[in-house]
Amino acid sequence: MLLMIVILFLLILLSYISLKRNRKPVIFYTFFLSGSYVLLSLFLWRIFNRALWNFPALFYSPVRNPQNMILCGVAALIIFSFLQLYLFISNKGLIVRNTHFNKRQWVTFVFLVLFVFAGSLIYTGSYWTMHDMGNVRFDQIVYIMSQPLQGTDPLKIREFIAKPLLSAFGFTSLGATIIYFLATHQLSLKKGNYIKRKKILSPVFLCLGVLLFSTGVSFGIREIGYTDVKAYYFEDTKVYDQSYVDPADVELQFPEKKRNLVYIFLESMESSYADKDIGGIEEENLIPNLTDLALEQGTQFSNVNEGQLGGMLQIPGANQTASSMVAQTSGTPLRASNGVLDGNNYGMEEPDSFFPGVYSLGEALEKENYNQMLFLGSKAGYAGRKAYFEQHGNYEIRDYHWAREQELIPEDYYEWWGYEDDKLFNFAKGSLTEMADKKEPFNFTMLTADTHFEDGYATEETPDLFGDQYSNVIHDSDQKVNDFIEWMKTQPFYEDTTIVLVGDHLTMDKDFFEDIDPNYQRSIYNVFLNTGKKDVDNNNRLFSALDMYPTTLSALGVQIPGEKLGLGVNLFSSQQTLMEKMGPKQFDQEMTKRSDYYDKYLMQGSDYEIEQRAEDDQ
Repeated sequence: MLLMIVILFLLILLSYISLKRNRKPVIFYTFFLSGSYVLLSLFLWRIFNRALWNFPALFYSPVRNPQNMILCGVAALIIFSFLQLYLFISNKGLIVRNTHFNKRQWVTFVFLVLFVFAGSLIYTGSYWTMHDMGNVRFDQIVYIMSQPLQGTDPLKIREFIAKPLLSAFGFTSLGATIIYFLATHQLSLKKGNYIKRKKILSPVFLCLGVLLFSTGVSFGIREIGYTDVKAYYFEDTKVYDQSYVDPADVELQFPEKKRNLVYIFLESMESSYADKDIGGIEEENLIPNLTDLALEQGTQFSNVNEGQLGGMLQIPGANQTASSMVAQTSGTPLRASNGVLDGNNYGMEEPDSFFPGVYSLGEALEKENYNQMLFLGSKAGYAGRKAYFEQHGNYEIRDYHWAREQELIPEDYYEWWGYEDDKLFNFAKGSLTEMADKKEPFNFTMLTADTHFEDGYATEETPDLFGDQYSNVIHDSDQKVNDFIEWMKTQPFYEDTTIVLVGDHLTMDKDFFEDIDPNYQRSIYNVFLNTGKKDVDNNNRLFSALDMYPTTLSALGVQIPGEKLGLGVNLFSSQQTLMEKMGPKQFDQEMTKRSDYYDKYLMQGSDYEIEQRAEDDQ
């Protein structure tokens, strides 16, 4: 059924007849009206939550999309009505076009439109980021912006196009139309008595463009938070100068019989998913198995009292998956150096020098002849993860691409971020057994993905126990992790293997915790299994992802002189963490600020070198 193409054709035909009859420039106005029709139709679809990606419905309406057809008809009616109103006023002599742009004015008008679009996109993008996602900080936004799109969740790209980008186009189109109209037409309250007006000059367009751009930037910064932006670019911290311990300079003492390590990053896994009786925020416990592992079988480090499920607190530089993986394994936050995006080495698909100044867990284990593997169902290259783990520990990377090459999944298979966790755990058993069969100790590092926002990844086999998808996915992930742990317990390597289960960051599914008590402290799940550690002071602790590095080595039986690596502190020791010394609020503020030490000694040879060359050239 080609009803919508008929509607578009009728709109163009009726507009053509009206414009021709009134001696208006037909081609220009017809093109403008057609573009307005498409934009307004998409805007109405978004307002009424229609499928924005069914673009053919702009021209025809399949039976399954009658609502889209109706909205397109409404858009056409609105556009045609405005045209008739304009022609009526024009014929009455109340408005007349008396100015045509010269070449210079057209150039400056184009710059005006670009300024308006940039300002609009900054505001709409900031609004979308802060209102559609949760727990987003400015450092996180800058780092993500510095990354290539390869490996990004297609759903997020589509949402960006459908929401902030479409809104920015709408604001720009409306603003440009009004400005063009006012610049080229005169108004009169009485026919023939036109208001005297000055000639439109190019500087007016430029000044107006700068003003509107600045307004968009100002509103965007307000959405993100002036405090974070100011701290990121203009405030300095001395935490690194005073407290950073270079792990490369620490003489780590490994036990004679080295223990294996299985380190599993659990996507968006919070202790908050437990029920209220044991420290969570839910009415029913969504993670009963992980709760049992933390409170009964292993050692959890917790910010709350004994017998309660708690965890680590989130900080800037460890608040998204890649940065948390780096922070947990290097004791150092990850941020784009000074927010420089154009020359940021992290933004390369294959950076040859990723965070060169840090000495990580992988490098410490590599020195002790560990075999190491990063195992994940997404594309490892996204956000620099592949580069980091290859350059800091020579990990073998087995990701989505590897699974396709091994024909574990079909060539055209792509679900969620690559392939789902159900397959991930099954495939992991083979790779883990392969590593265990070698004579050297191993470090098997893995990342889950099903619990990523928005709403997680559910299949027909995911039990519907709680009435909402994200709760069901979290509970199902809890079961999958437990089944994997139970499988490992039956394997010959288990006795000599320490297992670390830890969330990467708080969930960014904003709706999930929309109605919780604002005073409740959400925390990130962690547990250390099979460590042999006794009498550990693990409750009422204040710590972050930075402390996981020395704590993991300690769980392997490694002696750490001074108990500190990077900015992290061994939680199995009696030493206070930096967060405990400074307090969570101040420590968070310090991690937001820039640092010359960080840029010079940790970013050495990459971002810092680029910035220095730029300064020398000036």
